[in-house]
Amino acid sequence: MPLRIYNTLSRQIEPFVPAHPKVVRIYTCGLTTYAPMHAGHARTYCFWDLFRRYLEYRGYHLISVLNYTDIDDRIMQKAGGDKGCVDVAEAMIAAFRSDCRLLHIKDYAAYTRATDFVDEQVEMVAELLAKGNAYVTGGEAFYEVSTFPRYGALSGRNLEEQLVGASDRVDEDFARKRNPADFTLWKPSDANQPAWTTGHAEWPQGRPGWHIECSAMSTTLLGNHFDVHGGGVDNLFPHHENEVAQSEPICGHPWVRYWLHPEHLDLRGEKMSKSLGNVIHVPELCARHGYDALRWFFSTHHYRTKLPFSWDLLDQSFAGYRRIRRLVEVIAEKLTAAAAAGPLPPLGVAGTYASQRSPEERVPRMRHTYTVGAFGEQSARFMDAFIAAMDDDLNTPIAIAAVFEYANALYAAGVEASTDLVSLLSAYRCLTAHLAVLGVELARPELHPELCAESAAEPPSAAAASRGGDDALDRLVALRGQARAQRDFAKSDAIRKLLTEIGVDVEDKPDGSIWRVK
Repeated sequence: MPLRIYNTLSRQIEPFVPAHPKVVRIYTCGLTTYAPMHAGHARTYCFWDLFRRYLEYRGYHLISVLNYTDIDDRIMQKAGGDKGCVDVAEAMIAAFRSDCRLLHIKDYAAYTRATDFVDEQVEMVAELLAKGNAYVTGGEAFYEVSTFPRYGALSGRNLEEQLVGASDRVDEDFARKRNPADFTLWKPSDANQPAWTTGHAEWPQGRPGWHIECSAMSTTLLGNHFDVHGGGVDNLFPHHENEVAQSEPICGHPWVRYWLHPEHLDLRGEKMSKSLGNVIHVPELCARHGYDALRWFFSTHHYRTKLPFSWDLLDQSFAGYRRIRRLVEVIAEKLTAAAAAGPLPPLGVAGTYASQRSPEERVPRMRHTYTVGAFGEQSARFMDAFIAAMDDDLNTPIAIAAVFEYANALYAAGVEASTDLVSLLSAYRCLTAHLAVLGVELARPELHPELCAESAAEPPSAAAASRGGDDALDRLVALRGQARAQRDFAKSDAIRKLLTEIGVDVEDKPDGSIWRVK
């Protein structure tokens, strides 16, 4: 069965057929860089990472772009003193990239800043004005939504319903507009605000509106027609709706083939947002159980459903995930112990190139190495179930159920007692390869070097791997050790209490402290 995904534009699950049969071009809306990523953002970007990972697993080659909105009224509000807008934006970009590494989000092909594509935005605004889709009032260029008959098709909102401005995310003077739903393409800058010259007398200087930025960046890098566009569900309206309206008069219809919109993280019936004051940031999330438990937790709900969040729910998810991680560790310890005595035996199977196999045997690329030995039948059944789940609109809850069934099957087949290194290595590689699709990277380089070479982050140190493979916990234990050395026992005790609550034992020794998951 081919991959099928829910297309927001059609409101249907459709076969995924990119313009090129082997290449997928993806544009993802990134952060407005005035504040760090929070847990709600983390769910969104972890979904897009999972989507890209599964496309690669499926054999596609990706050209993926993520943007930064690095000019915005909120960025300007944060600037001041010895910090300019660029300083605020670049600090947030650095924090975002750091958080992405904590979450093991794989790098994109390109990261674009809106201010690097001002010339392209000016050209688009000028073309929309020439086509009659836009007008200028007081130096500000507006898009006239009534000139685009399909306005509202993506979000399902009728033009008549748009009684408030879709222009941007700040208060507006609606008297200057022909229609309240008209939105800003270009706005003049006040004194001491960043400004670019346009070469056009009616709108001579200023900065771009929010929506034109993404239209210019995406088409410049991916062309006038590309495969996938998305962000979080909060981008659907007005941002993506306005992108369509301003892009299709220039690029043609359809501009984008598939639109995807993962849902919010839900905190006691509210979405997580800075304005509500219920923000949890990524380092705090990862310190609780490690990034891998968080990635697992995100996959327990379908991406198009709200994900209820609380620390208790995260703990409950970790309790189930710990069984899977323990299985990986049990097999890894057997193989690592054997490797200490000499090289592991080869799997004893010669593979053929994916394009030489039958279509049903092409995925995953290294499938032939996952079905070797005593557990080959269980592994083959698991792969078929996993692929069927993911092909059904990326149904990660069913994929996770398949992982649990696979673990049970391996236990039932005697994996804990097995000394057959070939069978153990094959099952280990199968399990870690499919966890990696979910963003859970547990493979050790000496046991699965091909997978580790494709990982989003360096595999954990050998010492950390022997204690559960979580460098975040190493950092917490190191902070506790530093506090003890400074005789800050209140801080030391607080860290130890946190570690105990999340199921980690710490043993203090003369040469330092060691930890192990209970």
